Amino acid sequence: MVCWGPMVLSIAIAVIATFGLTCWENTNVKSSQIVRERVTPIVENPTGVSYSDSYAFAGGGCSVTTVNGHIPVVSTDGQNAIKIEVTGSGGYWGVGIARRGWVRWYLDDYLPDGVMEFQVKGEKGGERFRIGFADSDRDGQGPDFDRNAYVPVTKYVSITKEWQTVRIPISDFIAAEPKIELDDCQKVVLSNDGEAKPMIVYLRGIRFVTTSPEHLAPPIKINQLGYRPHMVKIAKISAPTRTFRIVNAITGRTIFKSVARKVAEKDPVSGDDVWEADFTPVKTPGRYKLVADGVGESFVFEIREDIYDNLFRDAVRFYYYQRCGIALEPKFAGPFTREECHLGDRKALTRDGTFVGDVSGGWHDAGDCNKYAAWVRYPLFMMLDIYDLRPKSFRDGQLNIPESGNGIPDLLDEAKWELDWLLKMQIKSGPQVGLVYDRIHESAAPRGDKRPRLQEERRLLPPTHEATAVCASVWARAYRTFVNIPKLKNDANRYLAAAELAWRKLVSENARPEFLFIASACLYDATGKDEYRKVTAELMDEVLGSDPKQAIERFIWEIWDCAVITLALSKRDGSIREKARSFLKATVDKCVETWLKDAYSVPIWNSDHYCWSSNQIISKRGYYAIMAYQFAPNPDYLRMAADTFHYLLGRNAVCYSMVTGYGTRVTEIYHSIYGKSAMAWLPTPPGFVPGGVNQWESRGISAYPAKNFRPDPNNWTLTEPAIYYNAPLVFLAGYFASLGDASWRP
Repeated sequence: MVCWGPMVLSIAIAVIATFGLTCWENTNVKSSQIVRERVTPIVENPTGVSYSDSYAFAGGGCSVTTVNGHIPVVSTDGQNAIKIEVTGSGGYWGVGIARRGWVRWYLDDYLPDGVMEFQVKGEKGGERFRIGFADSDRDGQGPDFDRNAYVPVTKYVSITKEWQTVRIPISDFIAAEPKIELDDCQKVVLSNDGEAKPMIVYLRGIRFVTTSPEHLAPPIKINQLGYRPHMVKIAKISAPTRTFRIVNAITGRTIFKSVARKVAEKDPVSGDDVWEADFTPVKTPGRYKLVADGVGESFVFEIREDIYDNLFRDAVRFYYYQRCGIALEPKFAGPFTREECHLGDRKALTRDGTFVGDVSGGWHDAGDCNKYAAWVRYPLFMMLDIYDLRPKSFRDGQLNIPESGNGIPDLLDEAKWELDWLLKMQIKSGPQVGLVYDRIHESAAPRGDKRPRLQEERRLLPPTHEATAVCASVWARAYRTFVNIPKLKNDANRYLAAAELAWRKLVSENARPEFLFIASACLYDATGKDEYRKVTAELMDEVLGSDPKQAIERFIWEIWDCAVITLALSKRDGSIREKARSFLKATVDKCVETWLKDAYSVPIWNSDHYCWSSNQIISKRGYYAIMAYQFAPNPDYLRMAADTFHYLLGRNAVCYSMVTGYGTRVTEIYHSIYGKSAMAWLPTPPGFVPGGVNQWESRGISAYPAKNFRPDPNNWTLTEPAIYYNAPLVFLAGYFASLGDASWRP
């Protein structure tokens, strides 16, 4: 039973005042959003023999039963549940239960009506314990207190041998521990209530539920960096308005007025009513604000020809900051200087301790420092593709990296850094010759060996067909670009030889069709050899299917998208190229169809796609569209691609720029080296893209798929950057930036 007392309500009101509402959230602007129930699940349907994200402790005469150090999972009444079994009497015990992956969660806007909800039953009935939740204080500020807010469960239910649903007001926990950090929740906690006694209780369906209003995003969503003069310029407004004007941010003078157009009512993906403000006629360079009647003003943005040039530079320099095996020197890295890392990679071992040799170099994959050969296709394909679209725009010395001045475009130098590391990951002799190690990872090394920061031991995981096929495809793709540049011709030939070696091994081991396809497709494009043409033609139907429209969803998720794009733009004409074009075009046409209907002009046709890595999922569709435009010049393709770019820079439902250093309301990042996470020690560099909105692993922030986001530097499911998240930004910024050519106006 839920009981609300006067004291509890007064505490709830005080907490709201304490935690406050920030920025635009304190304005009097009426939100058009519908209030809907939100749920933050902690443990819904546990599986296996134990719940891995849990722990127990006890002392003084009692103990808690665990399986491999974790709380057991059992089946009772046909459903799985967590089993808390206490043996012995006296002393104390405690249990912690986190979300999968120990992902943080947030209750600071779950008041006043939020509750903890769970189902419970006892083995005998009459069991007693305390339940609550704890914060983590993982913000790196001050001591790690890990405050616990407990209440006795007997205040809310008399436990019996039958399942009962219990709902405890969150405000009761705050009354018990007023200093609990509601924006930093980490685990549900249980402990003895009084003297510990033997007992068995079962729990399931642990979650937090509320219908309290969500934190509101600023109502005017706009590209917070700005626009080139020739571009279409449209803001989205999530509050009722009729007219708007563009004002000079310095003088306050109005330079443009127009009428807003309502484009969505009760949008199911964002919960918003949405109006559009089109100010495309504004072309004069300057700094501006958009002022909407009855709503307020936007963040300052700028119009100028070179507005995206530095953005492109920083987007590519992300990869320099992710380099492994070298020191980042002050003359190149500035405030992001760090020591040479992971020297042990020069004498790498396999997981079982077999010596392999030098696998140093490459890029750290994400916020962690591990390296994955199988996950490199997006950064390498997109770097090479944007170079081939605008080869004169990418110059030596453009990025200020160690290779600057060598007569090779810096963009290709950065791609080469990773391509050369992949060569080290390929097995050169023995029965596995041609295969590529899947990754080098800390988890494969023995535990307990304490080493200095950035010198952690990593070991190689076994080679896989996936890593081998991906490497064959990127090496073949790199050959096609590099072979035309005299200083890179020798490298091109090395890459082609490695790709063909990998191909032969894949064939000899009868690799899966999709792996054979991506390798043969890129080798056919690179060489034109009949061997690769025949295999590619034979595998296209098997891998892609015969109907392009039926393959659209798979195009987004499968490993072969970049290979299909390579074939679609290949100089090898014929039926293979035409089929590849039909599949790419069908996918882009679906994106455009959705983009035209979506309240925020996002080309997502399934709201489930607002998931882990949504920033990449959205922006890579801009890459698809631009590549399709090369053979099917539909202007909507470029407009849709531009809108994926604007999404990253702040024109999205949560009104955050998803690119560090660019905009006013800007995301943080979860990273082990850079930013404000509890582990980081260097500042946040500009140009990093995190995963973004995630309605699954971070469910509960919003009731709406497009709004499950917070810029929390300690939540890797939302804010961890990765080499494949930044890749579409490199491509889009490289395409839409002037880069010294004002006549380039896509």
